[in-house]
Amino acid sequence: MRDANMISFKDGFLVHACDSAGGIGGLKNDLLNVSVKVTARYTLRTALMEIISIGAVPLSVSVEFANDPEYVQEAIDKIKKILKRFSLPVVISTEKNFKTSQTGLGISVVGFVQKPIIGNAPKGSEIFVAGDPFVGDEVLKNEDEILSLDDFLKLRNNEDVGEMIPVGSAGIFEEAKLLAKNSDLDLKIDKDEIWLHKSAGPSTCVVFWAYKKPKVDIAIKKIGSLG
Repeated sequence: MRDANMISFKDGFLVHACDSAGGIGGLKNDLLNVSVKVTARYTLRTALMEIISIGAVPLSVSVEFANDPEYVQEAIDKIKKILKRFSLPVVISTEKNFKTSQTGLGISVVGFVQKPIIGNAPKGSEIFVAGDPFVGDEVLKNEDEILSLDDFLKLRNNEDVGEMIPVGSAGIFEEAKLLAKNSDLDLKIDKDEIWLHKSAGPSTCVVFWAYKKPKVDIAIKKIGSLG
């Protein structure tokens, strides 16, 4: 149903989500030149958002770099700073045997939830998008229009918001179809536009259904409904 493994236990579900990045960093063969700490920040953000979006509490994080410790140290410092606010433990692995010429990173987050916030949308629920879809260097050029982690948390904590799905390479339209499928309803798009099919890279936006438009200080666009 989602980009996460959900393992059933007697009192709830263990949830496991991950994200990866390759060729994005400051090494000579990277395809997009950017500080490796920026790569780490967005990769961690994506995995965390997937866990939190379904109502799970993050419990632990693992970080795997295919690069030497010296090169990724600033990224490790950034990851630890972000995780400090969640009081999350982290285990980190780096490449100490071989010199690599491209940045490679994988991050996994494990969480737990008693009752996942998936499906259960009533017929007629409206579909909204918070943030805009960006990928590659668009992310760096449009950071002010990307849904922040703080604003994402505000949405998740809003009682009017139902299931949320962080949007990645599949695009808003495909994730909105998944929202409908998870509630056994049909998706009705107000207007089919190109940006609805565009990759949102490292989850630069989220799609969700709500009982009514949330009253938050975040730019939110209605794109359709469930019927």
